[in-house]
Order: sequence, then structure tokens, then C-alpha cells
Amino acid sequence: MEHNNLTVVSVCGHNNGASAIPAIQRSMQELPGSLGLLLSPEQPDNLSDDIEWWEIGNLTYLQYSVFMMHSLHQFICTEFCLVVQDDGWVLDGKNWQDSFYDYDYIGAPCHAAIVGNELQLGFTWRETLERIVIQNGGFSLRSKRFLQAPNVHGIIHVPAQDQRLWNEDVQLSGIFRPIFEVKGYKFAPESLAKQFGIEYLAPDFHDDLDLTRLFGHHASSRKLVSPNHVVVNSASLESYREPDVLAHFQNLGYTVEYVASNNP
Repeated sequence: MEHNNLTVVSVCGHNNGASAIPAIQRSMQELPGSLGLLLSPEQPDNLSDDIEWWEIGNLTYLQYSVFMMHSLHQFICTEFCLVVQDDGWVLDGKNWQDSFYDYDYIGAPCHAAIVGNELQLGFTWRETLERIVIQNGGFSLRSKRFLQAPNVHGIIHVPAQDQRLWNEDVQLSGIFRPIFEVKGYKFAPESLAKQFGIEYLAPDFHDDLDLTRLFGHHASSRKLVSPNHVVVNSASLESYREPDVLAHFQNLGYTVEYVASNNP
């Protein structure tokens, strides 16, 4: 399948974005026909000719979320975009499903969910049926019309004291999801989102996940530093099924380097 209607994009507001280039390149390789786009304050020296670059202003971590909600749409000319980062990219393009394009937003289900009026963390919501699981934005597929939706419908990013509530994926796929759905925007169901991507895994919720059918991932402890080389925070090995995930990376041809860190 040719993905001529898709832009693989990374937004880097605090540096020149050079670290995101391997993720863009690998994702484009896995999705033939897709376009590559890097948005950053400065153009990196090692940018390849197949990736377009546009200048943006410096963004703090908090400003990034506002940019993604209200400004990214101005840089996307295709019907869909795939957001990638140095810690989130396409693992196996053979696991692409055409049904992904049936939705306006798909991201890896993360550990957080909206239950009632609360954001519950750490997969503590697993036994709660009435929930809205947050779909991670760091590796996510979004339609152009969804990128425009907050501005079109006057849905404004809500500042929050809790950084997690400030995050754009919490607001777009959690807090505002019921409003978007009433207006006709479609979010992938949990079952499909789990095949689209993973962040970290949890007992019960991910027990039935077949890693060989996984399309992509996003996790701060796994970073792509070259097209086939992943650096992993060794502390993450304590996470549920993480050794299985990294063994799958190696089966796909990645070399995995472990580094010690106090921040999993």
C-alpha cells in the first residue's frame, strides 16, 4: 500500500530535532509513499533530502501541548499525519491495517484513563468498565480534520496545575473525547488501539497482546538513535512484559543497548 495521504511528522520545540530524524526515516521506510516533516526552531545539519523542515518557535514542555492542539494543522497538507518522536516510531509496517484510516485519532493506550471526573493512573482503572483510556500522542495517527477540530469548534486547551492533565493527549483523547465524538470524530476502540501501538504493558489489559502483530510504540525508556539501534533505560526491564517487548525489537532486526538511569 502507498501512503501518499500521510505525513510522518515530529515536533521538537526545545532543540533542532536531530534526534527525531531516525524515527521519521524508519517510519517512512515502513510506510512507502509517506512524506517526512520535521518542525523545530533550527534546521539540523544531518537532515536528509526526503524530510521537509519548517521552522517553529521555541516551545517549553507545556507549550508543546498547546501547539499540538492548535497549530500543528497549519503544517500538514495530507489527509492524515503520523506523530513520531525519538521514543516512538513504526516498528513493523507489515502490521499496518487499512482500518486505521477509518479513525480520526489512534494512539497507544497508556496507563491513564478518565473515570468519572478523575484521571486514574498506573492502570488502576483496569477493572472499571466505564472509562476513557488515554491514547498516547507521542506515537499517534490523526486526521487533518481532527487536527483542525479544536480551532473549528472553539475547544481551547485547558491549563492545569497537574502536568498530566495539561498534556495534549489527555485533553484530546480523554477530557474532550465525548465532545469530539458528538461532533462526529472517531476514536479507535481499545482493541484496535492496542494493535496500533503500546506504551508500557499491564497485566490483564495486555495479556492477550500478540507482539508480532504490533504496528508501533511510544515509551520514554526506548529511544531510536540510528535506524536500527535502540537505547533502553535498563530500569524499565522491571515493567510488565518489557523483556518480551525488547526481544521482539531484536527479532525485528534492532540492536538494543541498555543504559543505567534513575529515571525509568
